[in-house]
Amino acid sequence: MLGFLAWQTNEAGKFKKITESVSHQIDSDRMIKKIEQERASILNINRLVLSQMNYRDFCDALCLELRKVINFDYFSLISRAETTGEYYAYLLNLEQNIRNFHRSTELKTILEKFLYNEVIKSNKIIIRNGFAKSENDVDKYLQDSGITSYMVYPLFINNVLIGCINVLSKNGTYFTDAYSNLIDQVSVQITVTLRNAMLLDSLTASEEKCRDMVENAPGIIFKLDNRGRFLHINKLGLEALGYSAEETASMYLFDLVADENGPVIKKQYDTAVNSRRDSNLIVTLLSKGGKRIDAEIMCSIQYDIILNDYVVRAFVRDVTERRTLEKRIFEYQERLKGLLKEKTLKLSETEKEMFNQRKFLDALIQNTNVYVVTITAKGEIVFVNRAIEKRFGFTLPEIFGKPVVDVFIPQDKVEELFDDIQMLLSGRKGEQIEIPFTSQDHQVRDILWIVTYLRDEWNNILNINLFGYDITEQKILKEQLIQAEKMSSVGTMISGVAHELNNPLSIILNFSELMLMCDNLSKNATNRLRHIIDASQRCTRIVENLLTFATKRKNVRKGQYVCINDVLKDALELKINDLRVNNIEIVQYLFQPLPKTMADRVQLMQVFINLINNAYDAMKSAHGKGILTLRTTQKDDRIIIEFEDTGPGILDPEKLFTPFYTTKEVGKGTGLGLAVSYGIIKEHGGTIVGKNCQNGAIFTVTLPIKVQTSKEVKFPVKKDYDLRGLRLLLVEDEVGIAESCNELLTAKGCHVTSAYSIKDAMQAIQRDRFDIIVMDFKMPGETSGIQFYEWMINYSTVIKEKIILMTGDTLSPEYRTFIEKSKVPVITKPFRFNTFIEKIGITAKRVGLIEM
Repeated sequence: MLGFLAWQTNEAGKFKKITESVSHQIDSDRMIKKIEQERASILNINRLVLSQMNYRDFCDALCLELRKVINFDYFSLISRAETTGEYYAYLLNLEQNIRNFHRSTELKTILEKFLYNEVIKSNKIIIRNGFAKSENDVDKYLQDSGITSYMVYPLFINNVLIGCINVLSKNGTYFTDAYSNLIDQVSVQITVTLRNAMLLDSLTASEEKCRDMVENAPGIIFKLDNRGRFLHINKLGLEALGYSAEETASMYLFDLVADENGPVIKKQYDTAVNSRRDSNLIVTLLSKGGKRIDAEIMCSIQYDIILNDYVVRAFVRDVTERRTLEKRIFEYQERLKGLLKEKTLKLSETEKEMFNQRKFLDALIQNTNVYVVTITAKGEIVFVNRAIEKRFGFTLPEIFGKPVVDVFIPQDKVEELFDDIQMLLSGRKGEQIEIPFTSQDHQVRDILWIVTYLRDEWNNILNINLFGYDITEQKILKEQLIQAEKMSSVGTMISGVAHELNNPLSIILNFSELMLMCDNLSKNATNRLRHIIDASQRCTRIVENLLTFATKRKNVRKGQYVCINDVLKDALELKINDLRVNNIEIVQYLFQPLPKTMADRVQLMQVFINLINNAYDAMKSAHGKGILTLRTTQKDDRIIIEFEDTGPGILDPEKLFTPFYTTKEVGKGTGLGLAVSYGIIKEHGGTIVGKNCQNGAIFTVTLPIKVQTSKEVKFPVKKDYDLRGLRLLLVEDEVGIAESCNELLTAKGCHVTSAYSIKDAMQAIQRDRFDIIVMDFKMPGETSGIQFYEWMINYSTVIKEKIILMTGDTLSPEYRTFIEKSKVPVITKPFRFNTFIEKIGITAKRVGLIEM
């Protein structure tokens, strides 16, 4: 019995050891699994930085990852935008599956305010586990909500608090430093992602606002072709007419015009289009529901480069109220005349009726928003309504009997408007006339006047009634729209001109290089040839700068490492001739060596050209001469560029960067140059300021020095390729380029066949075998360069690797799409012979025709 008990005790001890070993193994497995889960969550949070998520989606994703490693019932994330002061507050209640997000100027709930104020006071991590009974309102609120513990983790950027992460528990979770240490590992990533998410939300809101402003313009806008067919109607126009965009796509303006005046309007429209002159049409439009709309259509005839035809941009103003008012005034005037002729009425009754009618008309005229002015045949003011007094600051007693020209007409416009005013006073002016009025504080407004004449029984003019509508904003909008259309065609025009210049430049450059290769050249001849080559290369750089400037960019490109001095010189080179011929002296103080920085070369050229243009215009209009001083310096980690001129200075510094504000004459400036420049420099992380100096104005651009992050570029070593024996087909319609390339390649030992058309090239390929085919992208004839390329690769699959493309057009969408798809090697015109030979050598080596 004692032996059995001893055995049982021994076995029990063994079982205990086995149980303890298994338990320890389970704890170790759990710890390893927990560590792996934490690492996975940290990795997933790091990945969120690379995603472009809005604020709410990022909070959802972050909460999901933190939930895997931290046990909580409430998750809250609060941040504040530095620029707007808005709070972004996110709260997820896992117990009730409630998700709230709001964006406002103040926090809304007690819990949000408490958590954010706590972290502001302490400026550090806050962990509380368990609450004693307290009279504190917040503690009572937490206890009543069942919250047993919470942790608040502050988020900083450059030591500035921008928000906090809050986790709260109702199930007794004990928060420790281990949890805060876990968030420590990803706090920077979370902070950066939050900032990006807030910027994305703001950008999205701004884009939606811009689109809404464009589509919901405060007026009706039509776009029509030269036959009157609708090309586009904005949202307000579709609503007013009652049609959908699909319905109006096949309709004409004359389909909406009332039958009684349709032929007249069509004739006026055709006359305006054929004469290419802007005009105004007074029409009655019929909506889909049959409603009659009296409208004034201001037609602007413009050339549409996309449609390759003239189109009409029309600003439509509903003048139903004005026409009704005119009609009512006319009716009451006729009624008054009739009452005067009524011999059966007694004098007292006639006077009473006239008094009532006069009182009604006075009330109607005084309380309308339409400007009303009455003048005599001599141009003397006898009446103005309250709208005139309110807008222009003159009262009727002050100006009664004074000439309208002396009171309202801008003095610098009197001579220009003299003929129109004389025709108006003599009764020979038509139904409408546009005359600007100036106020007491010298603000000029463009007014469209409707003219009616009051005549006596002998048809002599007694009074002239003018009913006016302020069209200043409409004219500005019209000018801006026309200017925008012009600017949109500049890029296309530059691309076409540059392409046409590249071919003759190639001929000049190629033949100059061939002549330079000749033996026994005199020193003078050699120097002259080098001057020709240098001048050709200068023209090439100018063309490249024009092409670069014509290419539009929306964002700062990454990885572009530029020297500001070089960009400034390229921008100056585009304006150097205008500056010199207009007596503008250029002084340059360019710091050497100026460090390079990461920036968008195209956008910086746009800024520099804008500033040079502004200085040029200011000095030319003020003195007809001047001095433009350009400086570059380095201060700490920033580059400073200064543009100083000797012009009249800045007239209104407060409106300097305001869009559409300009001090230039109408047609010479859009008011967008400095506003666009301000935006570009801000995107680069820099600043641009302008101020007056002793002799004029100075604009200072400051840019940060951004170190190149990509690996150092290793340029290939130029090699001398042995091209002897190669059979080449040269497809080029420019005889000069073809002959110069033929002569060079023949000198290198190649057998060259030249084809001046695609038809000749096809026949040559069918007749002979070629090692390399060099073809121009744009060739005359019915077959395009792309079609010729497709014909060649269909004719023989091995030809594809032997084709080299030559082109002077690098901006057209057709060219870019083709190059991206085909991956064909390209030689850009104009080119140097060493580049030409090198491209052929590389292609020949790649297909195994030569060895190095």
